[in-house]
Amino acid sequence: MQRFNRHASIPLAFLSLVLAAPAWAQATATEKPAEKEKADDPDAGREKELKRLRLEADLRQQQLESQLADLKAQKARLDAELALANAKQTAASEPDKDKLEAMQRAAQLRDATLKSELAPLNAEHDRLKQTQSLAAAKLDAELSATKAEIDRLRVQQDLAEAQHKAKVAGLKREQESLSIENALAAEKRKAEQSRMADEQMRAEIEARTTAAMLQGQDGKDKWRDLVTSPIAYTDQPFKDGVLMVSDRKIALDGPIVSGTADYVCDRIDYFNNQDRTKPIFIVINNSPGGSVMQGYRILKAIETSDAPVHVVVKSFAASMAATIATLAPHSYAYPNAIILHHQMSSSASGNMTDIEQEVKTMQEWERRLAVPIANKMGITLDEFKARMYSAKKSGDWDEFADKAVQLKWIDHLVNEIREEGIRKKPTDKPMSPLWMLFMEHDDQGRPYVKLPPLEPYDAYFMVNPRGFYRVDGR
Repeated sequence: MQRFNRHASIPLAFLSLVLAAPAWAQATATEKPAEKEKADDPDAGREKELKRLRLEADLRQQQLESQLADLKAQKARLDAELALANAKQTAASEPDKDKLEAMQRAAQLRDATLKSELAPLNAEHDRLKQTQSLAAAKLDAELSATKAEIDRLRVQQDLAEAQHKAKVAGLKREQESLSIENALAAEKRKAEQSRMADEQMRAEIEARTTAAMLQGQDGKDKWRDLVTSPIAYTDQPFKDGVLMVSDRKIALDGPIVSGTADYVCDRIDYFNNQDRTKPIFIVINNSPGGSVMQGYRILKAIETSDAPVHVVVKSFAASMAATIATLAPHSYAYPNAIILHHQMSSSASGNMTDIEQEVKTMQEWERRLAVPIANKMGITLDEFKARMYSAKKSGDWDEFADKAVQLKWIDHLVNEIREEGIRKKPTDKPMSPLWMLFMEHDDQGRPYVKLPPLEPYDAYFMVNPRGFYRVDGR
Protein backbone atom coordinates (compact mmCIF):
# COMPACT_ATOMS: atom_id res chain seq x y z
CA MET A 1 0.00 0.00 0.00
CA GLN A 2 2.84 2.35 0.72
CA ARG A 3 4.44 1.60 -2.69
CA PHE A 4 1.12 2.30 -4.43
CA ASN A 5 0.80 5.68 -2.74
CA ARG A 6 4.39 6.61 -3.58
CA HIS A 7 4.02 5.91 -7.29
CA ALA A 8 0.56 7.39 -7.55
CA SER A 9 1.79 10.71 -6.20
CA ILE A 10 4.07 11.46 -9.25
CA PRO A 11 2.73 14.73 -10.85
CA LEU A 12 1.24 14.16 -14.26
CA ALA A 13 2.26 17.65 -15.52
CA PHE A 14 5.95 16.88 -14.80
CA LEU A 15 5.65 13.59 -16.69
CA SER A 16 4.09 15.45 -19.68
CA LEU A 17 6.93 18.01 -19.66
CA VAL A 18 9.60 15.29 -19.68
CA LEU A 19 7.94 13.45 -22.55
CA ALA A 20 7.38 16.64 -24.58
CA ALA A 21 11.00 17.87 -24.20
CA PRO A 22 12.50 15.91 -27.13
CA ALA A 23 9.77 17.06 -29.49
CA TRP A 24 10.22 20.68 -28.36
CA ALA A 25 13.99 20.49 -28.86
CA GLN A 26 13.62 18.90 -32.28
CA ALA A 27 11.06 21.49 -33.38
CA THR A 28 13.34 24.29 -32.16
CA ALA A 29 16.33 22.77 -33.95
CA THR A 30 14.49 22.57 -37.26
CA GLU A 31 12.71 25.94 -37.04
CA LYS A 32 15.48 28.21 -38.43
CA PRO A 33 16.46 26.03 -41.43
CA ALA A 34 12.79 25.72 -42.32
CA GLU A 35 12.38 29.51 -42.21
CA LYS A 36 15.53 29.98 -44.36
CA GLU A 37 14.33 27.47 -46.97
CA LYS A 38 10.91 29.16 -46.95
CA ALA A 39 12.60 32.49 -47.67
CA ASP A 40 14.57 30.98 -50.55
CA ASP A 41 11.54 29.41 -52.29
CA PRO A 42 7.92 30.20 -51.29
CA ASP A 43 6.49 26.89 -52.61
CA ALA A 44 9.28 24.81 -51.10
CA GLY A 45 8.89 26.72 -47.81
CA ARG A 46 5.18 25.94 -47.64
CA GLU A 47 5.84 22.23 -48.25
CA LYS A 48 8.58 22.25 -45.58
CA GLU A 49 6.22 23.99 -43.14
CA LEU A 50 3.50 21.42 -43.83
CA LYS A 51 5.93 18.57 -43.25
CA ARG A 52 7.14 20.19 -40.02
CA LEU A 53 3.59 20.61 -38.72
CA ARG A 54 2.80 17.02 -39.62
CA LEU A 55 5.95 15.82 -37.86
CA GLU A 56 5.16 17.86 -34.74
CA ALA A 57 1.62 16.50 -34.71
CA ASP A 58 2.89 12.93 -35.06
CA LEU A 59 5.43 13.47 -32.28
CA ARG A 60 2.73 15.02 -30.08
CA GLN A 61 0.40 12.14 -30.78
CA GLN A 62 3.16 9.64 -29.92
CA GLN A 63 3.82 11.50 -26.69
CA LEU A 64 0.13 11.43 -25.75
CA GLU A 65 -0.11 7.76 -26.65
CA SER A 66 2.99 7.02 -24.55
CA GLN A 67 1.55 8.96 -21.61
CA LEU A 68 -1.76 7.16 -21.99
CA ALA A 69 0.02 3.82 -22.08
CA ASP A 70 1.94 4.71 -18.89
CA LEU A 71 -1.27 5.77 -17.18
CA LYS A 72 -2.97 2.59 -18.24
CA ALA A 73 -0.02 0.60 -16.95
CA GLN A 74 -0.25 2.42 -13.62
CA LYS A 75 -3.97 1.78 -13.53
CA ALA A 76 -3.41 -1.90 -14.22
CA ARG A 77 -0.79 -2.06 -11.51
CA LEU A 78 -3.10 -0.27 -9.11
CA ASP A 79 -5.93 -2.66 -9.99
CA ALA A 80 -3.63 -5.57 -9.39
CA GLU A 81 -2.47 -4.18 -6.08
CA LEU A 82 -6.10 -3.49 -5.15
CA ALA A 83 -7.13 -7.02 -6.02
CA LEU A 84 -4.19 -8.39 -4.02
CA ALA A 85 -5.09 -6.19 -1.12
CA ASN A 86 -8.74 -7.36 -1.29
CA ALA A 87 -7.62 -10.94 -1.33
CA LYS A 88 -5.32 -10.40 1.60
CA GLN A 89 -7.99 -8.52 3.42
CA THR A 90 -10.56 -11.18 2.76
CA ALA A 91 -8.14 -13.84 3.87
CA ALA A 92 -6.94 -12.00 6.92
CA SER A 93 -9.92 -10.59 8.59
CA GLU A 94 -12.97 -8.54 8.29
CA PRO A 95 -11.51 -5.54 10.12
CA ASP A 96 -9.46 -4.68 6.99
CA LYS A 97 -12.65 -4.08 5.05
CA ASP A 98 -12.59 -0.39 5.89
CA LYS A 99 -9.04 -0.10 4.58
CA LEU A 100 -10.06 -1.88 1.42
CA GLU A 101 -12.98 0.44 0.87
CA ALA A 102 -10.64 3.36 1.43
CA MET A 103 -8.29 1.96 -1.15
CA GLN A 104 -11.16 1.50 -3.60
CA ARG A 105 -12.24 5.04 -3.08
CA ALA A 106 -8.65 6.17 -3.56
CA ALA A 107 -8.45 4.13 -6.76
CA GLN A 108 -11.72 5.62 -8.01
CA LEU A 109 -10.44 9.07 -7.13
CA ARG A 110 -7.22 8.34 -8.97
CA ASP A 111 -9.19 7.17 -12.00
CA ALA A 112 -11.19 10.34 -12.00
CA THR A 113 -8.00 12.39 -11.64
CA LEU A 114 -6.39 10.54 -14.52
CA LYS A 115 -9.43 11.06 -16.71
CA SER A 116 -9.48 14.74 -15.75
CA GLU A 117 -5.77 15.07 -16.62
CA LEU A 118 -6.16 13.13 -19.89
CA ALA A 119 -9.10 15.23 -21.06
CA PRO A 120 -7.04 18.39 -21.89
CA LEU A 121 -4.37 16.20 -23.47
CA ASN A 122 -6.93 14.55 -25.71
CA ALA A 123 -8.43 17.94 -26.53
CA GLU A 124 -4.94 19.28 -27.38
CA HIS A 125 -4.33 16.22 -29.53
CA ASP A 126 -7.59 16.80 -31.43
CA ARG A 127 -6.80 20.49 -31.80
CA LEU A 128 -3.36 19.73 -33.22
CA LYS A 129 -4.90 17.32 -35.71
CA GLN A 130 -7.38 19.97 -36.81
CA THR A 131 -4.61 22.59 -37.07
CA GLN A 132 -2.51 20.17 -39.10
CA SER A 133 -5.44 19.45 -41.42
CA LEU A 134 -6.19 23.16 -41.87
CA ALA A 135 -2.52 23.98 -42.54
CA ALA A 136 -2.27 21.14 -45.05
CA ALA A 137 -5.43 22.30 -46.78
CA LYS A 138 -4.18 25.90 -46.84
CA LEU A 139 -0.79 24.88 -48.22
CA ASP A 140 -2.42 22.70 -50.85
CA ALA A 141 -4.63 25.60 -51.87
CA GLU A 142 -1.66 28.00 -52.04
CA LEU A 143 0.40 25.49 -54.04
CA SER A 144 -2.48 24.99 -56.44
CA ALA A 145 -2.86 28.75 -56.87
CA THR A 146 0.91 29.15 -57.39
CA LYS A 147 1.01 26.37 -59.97
CA ALA A 148 -1.98 27.88 -61.73
CA GLU A 149 -0.25 31.30 -61.79
CA ILE A 150 2.94 29.70 -63.15
CA ASP A 151 0.96 27.93 -65.87
CA ARG A 152 -0.81 31.18 -66.72
CA LEU A 153 2.49 33.08 -66.95
CA ARG A 154 3.97 30.35 -69.14
CA VAL A 155 0.99 30.54 -71.46
CA GLN A 156 1.35 34.34 -71.61
CA GLN A 157 5.08 34.03 -72.32
CA ASP A 158 4.53 31.47 -75.08
CA LEU A 159 1.83 33.71 -76.55
CA ALA A 160 4.13 36.78 -76.40
CA GLU A 161 6.99 34.85 -78.04
CA ALA A 162 4.69 33.65 -80.79
CA GLN A 163 3.42 37.20 -81.35
CA HIS A 164 7.03 38.53 -81.40
CA LYS A 165 8.11 35.88 -83.92
CA ALA A 166 5.10 36.67 -86.08
CA LYS A 167 5.90 40.40 -85.88
CA VAL A 168 9.58 39.82 -86.78
CA ALA A 169 8.57 37.61 -89.68
CA GLY A 170 6.16 40.30 -90.87
CA LEU A 171 8.87 42.98 -90.60
CA LYS A 172 11.30 40.79 -92.55
CA ARG A 173 8.73 40.24 -95.27
CA GLU A 174 8.01 43.97 -95.33
CA GLN A 175 11.76 44.75 -95.50
CA GLU A 176 12.25 42.27 -98.35
CA SER A 177 9.30 43.78 -100.15
CA LEU A 178 10.69 47.30 -99.70
CA SER A 179 14.14 46.15 -100.88
CA ILE A 180 12.60 44.67 -104.00
CA GLU A 181 10.57 47.83 -104.58
CA ASN A 182 13.65 50.02 -104.07
CA ALA A 183 15.68 47.87 -106.47
CA LEU A 184 12.95 48.09 -109.07
CA ALA A 185 12.68 51.84 -108.55
CA ALA A 186 16.46 52.21 -108.87
CA GLU A 187 16.46 50.22 -112.10
CA LYS A 188 13.61 52.34 -113.41
CA ARG A 189 15.50 55.52 -112.49
CA LYS A 190 18.63 54.23 -114.20
CA ALA A 191 16.69 53.34 -117.29
CA GLU A 192 14.96 56.72 -117.27
CA GLN A 193 18.24 58.57 -116.73
CA SER A 194 19.85 56.59 -119.55
CA ARG A 195 16.94 57.34 -121.82
CA MET A 196 17.04 61.04 -120.91
CA ALA A 197 20.81 61.12 -121.44
CA ASP A 198 20.39 59.51 -124.85
CA GLU A 199 17.67 61.98 -125.74
CA GLN A 200 19.80 64.88 -124.52
CA MET A 201 22.78 63.65 -126.50
CA ARG A 202 20.67 63.27 -129.63
CA ALA A 203 19.21 66.71 -129.06
CA GLU A 204 22.68 68.21 -128.63
CA ILE A 205 23.94 66.46 -131.75
CA GLU A 206 20.92 67.64 -133.70
CA ALA A 207 21.36 71.17 -132.33
CA ARG A 208 25.03 71.21 -133.20
CA THR A 209 24.31 69.77 -136.64
CA THR A 210 21.59 72.34 -137.22
CA ALA A 211 23.82 75.16 -136.01
CA ALA A 212 26.62 73.96 -138.23
CA MET A 213 24.30 73.77 -141.22
CA LEU A 214 22.94 77.27 -140.50
CA GLN A 215 26.35 78.82 -140.03
CA GLY A 216 27.63 77.26 -143.21
CA GLN A 217 31.28 76.81 -143.79
CA ASP A 218 32.27 78.80 -140.70
CA GLY A 219 30.38 76.35 -138.52
CA LYS A 220 31.96 73.41 -140.32
CA ASP A 221 35.41 74.87 -139.74
CA LYS A 222 34.75 75.36 -136.00
CA TRP A 223 33.40 71.84 -135.72
CA ARG A 224 36.47 70.54 -137.49
CA ASP A 225 38.75 72.43 -135.06
CA LEU A 226 37.33 70.50 -132.05
CA VAL A 227 38.55 67.05 -130.99
CA THR A 228 35.45 64.98 -130.26
CA SER A 229 37.03 61.57 -129.74
CA PRO A 230 37.09 60.45 -126.10
CA ILE A 231 40.24 60.76 -124.00
CA ALA A 232 41.87 57.46 -123.05
CA TYR A 233 42.19 57.65 -119.26
CA THR A 234 44.47 54.63 -118.94
CA ASP A 235 45.84 53.41 -115.63
CA GLN A 236 49.21 52.70 -117.32
CA PRO A 237 49.96 55.85 -119.32
CA PHE A 238 53.57 54.84 -120.25
CA LYS A 239 54.14 52.08 -122.80
CA ASP A 240 56.92 51.40 -125.32
CA GLY A 241 58.56 54.79 -124.74
CA VAL A 242 55.29 56.70 -125.30
CA LEU A 243 53.67 58.70 -122.46
CA MET A 244 49.95 59.52 -122.78
CA VAL A 245 49.23 62.79 -120.92
CA SER A 246 45.50 63.38 -120.36
CA ASP A 247 43.67 66.59 -119.52
CA ARG A 248 44.33 65.84 -115.81
CA LYS A 249 47.46 67.96 -116.23
CA ILE A 250 49.15 70.65 -114.08
CA ALA A 251 51.84 72.97 -115.47
CA LEU A 252 54.84 73.77 -113.24
CA ASP A 253 57.02 76.33 -115.04
CA GLY A 254 59.28 79.18 -113.97
CA PRO A 255 60.34 79.96 -110.42
CA ILE A 256 58.50 78.24 -107.58
CA VAL A 257 57.32 81.20 -105.53
CA SER A 258 54.57 82.09 -103.09
CA GLY A 259 51.26 80.87 -104.56
CA THR A 260 52.79 78.09 -106.68
CA ALA A 261 51.95 75.43 -104.09
CA ASP A 262 48.33 76.63 -103.91
CA TYR A 263 48.07 76.43 -107.70
CA VAL A 264 49.46 72.88 -107.89
CA CYS A 265 47.94 71.39 -104.70
CA ASP A 266 44.44 72.70 -105.42
CA ARG A 267 44.48 70.96 -108.79
CA ILE A 268 45.76 67.72 -107.29
CA ASP A 269 42.86 67.84 -104.81
CA TYR A 270 40.37 68.63 -107.59
CA PHE A 271 41.48 65.73 -109.78
CA ASN A 272 41.35 63.38 -106.77
CA ASN A 273 37.81 64.49 -105.97
CA GLN A 274 36.93 63.88 -109.61
CA ASP A 275 38.49 60.40 -109.83
CA ARG A 276 40.87 58.82 -107.31
CA THR A 277 42.17 56.13 -109.68
CA LYS A 278 43.23 57.87 -112.91
CA PRO A 279 46.76 59.38 -113.20
CA ILE A 280 47.54 63.08 -112.65
CA PHE A 281 50.42 64.72 -114.59
CA ILE A 282 52.70 67.55 -113.42
CA VAL A 283 54.55 68.81 -116.50
CA ILE A 284 57.76 70.82 -116.01
CA ASN A 285 58.86 72.57 -119.18
CA ASN A 286 61.49 74.80 -117.63
CA SER A 287 61.90 75.57 -113.92
CA PRO A 288 65.00 76.79 -112.08
CA GLY A 289 63.51 75.78 -108.71
CA GLY A 290 62.49 78.17 -105.97
CA SER A 291 60.95 78.21 -102.48
CA VAL A 292 61.67 75.12 -100.38
CA MET A 293 58.45 75.57 -98.38
CA GLN A 294 56.31 75.79 -101.52
CA GLY A 295 58.16 72.86 -103.08
CA TYR A 296 57.77 70.71 -99.96
CA ARG A 297 54.02 71.31 -99.95
CA ILE A 298 53.88 70.07 -103.54
CA LEU A 299 55.90 66.96 -102.58
CA LYS A 300 53.49 66.18 -99.71
CA ALA A 301 50.48 66.62 -102.00
CA ILE A 302 52.06 64.17 -104.46
CA GLU A 303 52.88 61.72 -101.66
CA THR A 304 49.39 61.75 -100.11
CA SER A 305 47.40 61.75 -103.37
CA ASP A 306 45.19 58.69 -103.88
CA ALA A 307 45.43 59.11 -107.64
CA PRO A 308 48.98 58.40 -108.87
CA VAL A 309 50.92 61.57 -109.75
CA HIS A 310 53.39 61.44 -112.69
CA VAL A 311 56.01 64.20 -113.03
CA VAL A 312 57.23 64.94 -116.57
CA VAL A 313 60.34 67.04 -117.41
CA LYS A 314 60.41 68.24 -120.99
CA SER A 315 63.35 70.69 -120.98
CA PHE A 316 64.93 71.69 -117.66
CA ALA A 317 64.34 71.09 -113.94
CA ALA A 318 66.79 72.41 -111.37
CA SER A 319 67.09 72.66 -107.60
CA MET A 320 63.62 72.44 -106.00
CA ALA A 321 62.03 71.45 -109.32
CA ALA A 322 64.63 68.69 -109.74
CA THR A 323 63.95 67.57 -106.15
CA ILE A 324 60.22 67.27 -106.93
CA ALA A 325 60.96 65.25 -110.07
CA THR A 326 63.45 62.94 -108.31
CA LEU A 327 61.30 62.24 -105.22
CA ALA A 328 58.03 61.76 -107.15
CA PRO A 329 56.87 58.11 -107.30
CA HIS A 330 56.67 58.27 -111.12
CA SER A 331 58.96 60.54 -113.17
CA TYR A 332 59.72 60.85 -116.89
CA ALA A 333 61.94 63.03 -119.08
CA TYR A 334 62.94 63.47 -122.68
CA PRO A 335 66.48 62.12 -123.26
CA ASN A 336 67.84 65.65 -123.84
CA ALA A 337 66.09 67.23 -120.86
CA ILE A 338 68.51 68.47 -118.19
CA ILE A 339 68.21 67.73 -114.46
CA LEU A 340 70.34 69.77 -112.07
CA HIS A 341 71.05 69.11 -108.38
CA HIS A 342 73.22 71.29 -106.16
CA GLN A 343 73.47 72.66 -102.66
CA MET A 344 71.21 75.47 -101.54
CA SER A 345 72.78 78.91 -101.77
CA SER A 346 71.95 81.99 -99.78
CA SER A 347 72.69 85.69 -99.61
CA ALA A 348 72.15 85.95 -95.88
CA SER A 349 72.07 89.41 -94.35
CA GLY A 350 71.94 90.80 -90.85
CA ASN A 351 74.22 90.42 -87.85
CA MET A 352 76.30 87.32 -87.19
CA THR A 353 73.59 85.69 -85.11
CA ASP A 354 71.01 86.25 -87.87
CA ILE A 355 73.35 84.80 -90.48
CA GLU A 356 74.23 81.83 -88.27
CA GLN A 357 70.54 81.08 -87.65
CA GLU A 358 69.73 81.31 -91.36
CA VAL A 359 72.59 78.94 -92.19
CA LYS A 360 71.29 76.41 -89.63
CA THR A 361 67.81 76.62 -91.14
CA MET A 362 69.16 76.05 -94.64
CA GLN A 363 71.26 73.11 -93.42
CA GLU A 364 68.15 71.55 -91.90
CA TRP A 365 66.24 72.08 -95.16
CA GLU A 366 69.13 70.44 -97.01
CA ARG A 367 68.98 67.45 -94.69
CA ARG A 368 65.23 67.08 -95.13
CA LEU A 369 65.31 67.37 -98.94
CA ALA A 370 68.73 66.04 -100.00
CA VAL A 371 68.95 62.97 -97.74
CA PRO A 372 65.95 61.25 -99.45
CA ILE A 373 67.61 61.87 -102.84
CA ALA A 374 70.92 60.42 -101.59
CA ASN A 375 69.06 57.42 -100.19
CA LYS A 376 67.36 56.85 -103.54
CA MET A 377 70.79 56.96 -105.23
CA GLY A 378 72.19 54.53 -102.66
CA ILE A 379 74.82 56.91 -101.27
CA THR A 380 75.26 59.14 -98.21
CA LEU A 381 74.59 62.87 -98.09
CA ASP A 382 78.32 63.62 -97.85
CA GLU A 383 78.98 61.43 -100.90
CA PHE A 384 76.14 63.20 -102.74
CA LYS A 385 77.67 66.64 -102.05
CA ALA A 386 81.18 65.42 -102.93
CA ARG A 387 79.98 64.14 -106.30
CA MET A 388 78.34 67.53 -106.97
CA TYR A 389 81.70 69.29 -106.77
CA SER A 390 83.56 66.51 -108.56
CA ALA A 391 81.11 66.93 -111.48
CA LYS A 392 81.52 70.75 -111.54
CA LYS A 393 83.60 73.17 -109.52
CA SER A 394 80.49 75.27 -108.87
CA GLY A 395 78.67 72.23 -107.42
CA ASP A 396 75.87 72.59 -110.00
CA TRP A 397 75.65 68.90 -110.96
CA ASP A 398 73.61 68.81 -114.19
CA GLU A 399 73.01 65.73 -116.32
CA PHE A 400 71.01 64.90 -119.42
CA ALA A 401 68.03 62.70 -118.67
CA ASP A 402 69.57 59.51 -120.11
CA LYS A 403 72.38 59.83 -117.52
CA ALA A 404 69.89 61.05 -114.86
CA VAL A 405 68.01 57.75 -115.24
CA GLN A 406 71.22 55.87 -114.40
CA LEU A 407 71.69 58.09 -111.34
CA LYS A 408 68.04 57.38 -110.32
CA TRP A 409 67.11 61.06 -110.56
CA ILE A 410 64.47 60.14 -113.15
CA ASP A 411 62.60 56.84 -113.50
CA HIS A 412 61.92 56.62 -117.26
CA LEU A 413 63.05 58.11 -120.56
CA VAL A 414 60.27 58.98 -122.99
CA ASN A 415 60.63 59.24 -126.75
CA GLU A 416 57.15 60.64 -127.30
CA ILE A 417 54.65 62.58 -125.16
CA ARG A 418 51.09 62.64 -126.48
CA GLU A 419 49.12 65.56 -125.04
CA GLU A 420 45.57 64.20 -125.21
CA GLY A 421 44.26 67.06 -123.09
CA ILE A 422 44.55 69.54 -125.99
CA ARG A 423 41.02 69.28 -127.38
CA LYS A 424 40.77 72.57 -129.30
CA LYS A 425 42.84 73.84 -132.19
CA PRO A 426 45.42 76.32 -130.82
CA THR A 427 45.01 79.76 -132.39
CA ASP A 428 46.88 82.02 -129.97
CA LYS A 429 50.16 83.63 -130.86
CA PRO A 430 53.47 82.53 -129.30
CA MET A 431 53.83 84.08 -125.87
CA SER A 432 56.92 85.54 -124.35
CA PRO A 433 58.12 83.95 -121.11
CA LEU A 434 56.23 85.27 -118.12
CA TRP A 435 59.40 86.55 -116.51
CA MET A 436 59.84 89.01 -119.37
CA LEU A 437 56.82 90.93 -118.09
CA PHE A 438 58.62 91.57 -114.79
CA MET A 439 62.17 92.00 -116.10
CA GLU A 440 64.05 95.12 -115.01
CA HIS A 441 67.63 96.44 -115.40
CA ASP A 442 70.01 97.40 -112.64
CA ASP A 443 72.43 100.36 -112.57
CA GLN A 444 74.93 98.47 -114.71
CA GLY A 445 72.22 97.67 -117.26
CA ARG A 446 72.05 94.00 -116.39
CA PRO A 447 68.56 92.43 -116.67
CA TYR A 448 66.97 90.79 -113.63
CA VAL A 449 63.61 89.66 -112.24
CA LYS A 450 62.49 90.42 -108.70
CA LEU A 451 61.33 87.40 -106.70
CA PRO A 452 58.70 87.77 -103.98
CA PRO A 453 60.00 88.08 -100.42
CA LEU A 454 60.23 84.78 -98.54
CA GLU A 455 58.22 83.75 -95.51
CA PRO A 456 60.12 83.19 -92.23
CA TYR A 457 62.42 80.13 -92.29
CA ASP A 458 61.91 79.72 -96.04
CA ALA A 459 64.74 79.70 -98.58
CA TYR A 460 65.10 79.84 -102.35
CA PHE A 461 66.54 76.59 -103.68
CA MET A 462 67.17 77.40 -107.34
CA VAL A 463 69.89 77.69 -109.92
CA ASN A 464 70.83 81.33 -110.59
CA PRO A 465 74.35 81.49 -112.09
CA ARG A 466 74.09 85.04 -113.51
CA GLY A 467 72.06 86.61 -110.70
CA PHE A 468 69.04 86.91 -112.97
CA TYR A 469 66.63 86.21 -110.10
CA ARG A 470 66.93 88.64 -107.21
CA VAL A 471 65.17 89.21 -103.88
CA ASP A 472 64.60 92.71 -102.56
CA GLY A 473 67.24 93.60 -100.04
CA ARG A 474 69.66 90.84 -101.09
